[in-house]
Amino acid sequence: MMGNVFNTNLSEASGFSHPKLLLYLVFFGIVPAFILRTIKVTHTPRSKRLLFLVATLLLGSTWIYANAQSWLWIDKNAKQFGGLILPWSYIVNSARYYDQTTSSRQEQRLLPDIRFTDTKSVVVVLVIGESARAQDFSLYGYQRETNPRLKKAGVTVMPNATSCSTYTTRSLQCMLSHLGDATPIRGGYEPLTSYLYRHGVEVMWRSNNFGEPRMKVSSFQKADDIRKECQGNCYREDYDELLLYKLNEHLRSAQGGKKILVVLHQSGSHGPQYFKKYPPEFETFKPVCRTVEQKKCSSAELINTYDNTILYTDFLLDKVIALLKSLDNTASVMMYMSDHGESLGENGLYLHGIPYSIAPAVQKNIPFLIWMSDKFAERRNLVNPLPVKNQEYSQNYIFHSVMGAFGLVSDVYEKDKDIFHSAAVDQVSLHPLKR
Repeated sequence: MMGNVFNTNLSEASGFSHPKLLLYLVFFGIVPAFILRTIKVTHTPRSKRLLFLVATLLLGSTWIYANAQSWLWIDKNAKQFGGLILPWSYIVNSARYYDQTTSSRQEQRLLPDIRFTDTKSVVVVLVIGESARAQDFSLYGYQRETNPRLKKAGVTVMPNATSCSTYTTRSLQCMLSHLGDATPIRGGYEPLTSYLYRHGVEVMWRSNNFGEPRMKVSSFQKADDIRKECQGNCYREDYDELLLYKLNEHLRSAQGGKKILVVLHQSGSHGPQYFKKYPPEFETFKPVCRTVEQKKCSSAELINTYDNTILYTDFLLDKVIALLKSLDNTASVMMYMSDHGESLGENGLYLHGIPYSIAPAVQKNIPFLIWMSDKFAERRNLVNPLPVKNQEYSQNYIFHSVMGAFGLVSDVYEKDKDIFHSAAVDQVSLHPLKR
């Protein structure tokens, strides 16, 4: 959580601002501070201080004895209690975060060399969603039609998909690591994007979000960078569609045998101001919640607003699919997975970030969707859409499935976590990939 505090930005923080915050600062901060400032500290006789100490020890010992039956339970959970004590938790965990970031700035360990089973051009678009929960996707059985376009597009719905955390930075780390959820918080290995780029894959990262790990890629653009490039002429530049600016032109360069990975990191369904995450014409479900104080909204209003963000994500993913379809004679794949889910008032919880061990299912169950071009399916000898086994999927599959989509293998590649793997892959001779 302290990592989230240090990694936030003005855009995200301002999304939580409300005039009532000033009242809290005045009446619970400034006024009490002023009152304390006027209190005069007087000398207390040593006898009174000694009496106070004895009384405190007596009361403390009595309390400890009265609760002796709880000692074992307290001892068992001491680590968790220690982490919650204030201001201890802020100070210690700030120090821990600083130590981790200092370690992560050290040279990343390079992964073993890559070999390839396919020298032809492949385009992979990985769309990383934000705060999207599977429960509100009609593709996952939701009673509302929140995925009308994807329903017609022939996507594969990966069942029982879960995130490895309930906050963005950790989930991104899991997706981009060959170790998945076993990745140390400190990191240490180069992420998937750097790994592919180092071996000749053109890697583009476009983000309308934040929290990405350190990486080396062909092109890294934040939303503000794209806005500067289009000089105010971007269509819907305040929304995730900004990430598609001139992407069509760039991907057409893949015709000459290039392998291209495009990562689109959405703002998606990030709260609390869900109503700002989609254009007005996507406000299908009404009435909506238009305040950061989510408890002031009815459950129906909050869910309506959130579902409109999912409807807009459905539209965006359909545009990505249409873009890939326009690439003649090129094998292409779109993979979509959210970073984590979201709470919308269930059990009194809102947003996300609850410790994973006690987090509700809505913060961990996420959508995982796959779309393949017919040419890609033919080349990999796959049925399109993919037939899905009744099993569980997680963010551990992203690294290895992207590798498999490009026809790349190495000593860290695990075919069991590659959803595109087929028996034919192992029968193809391997060659080193050169830049």
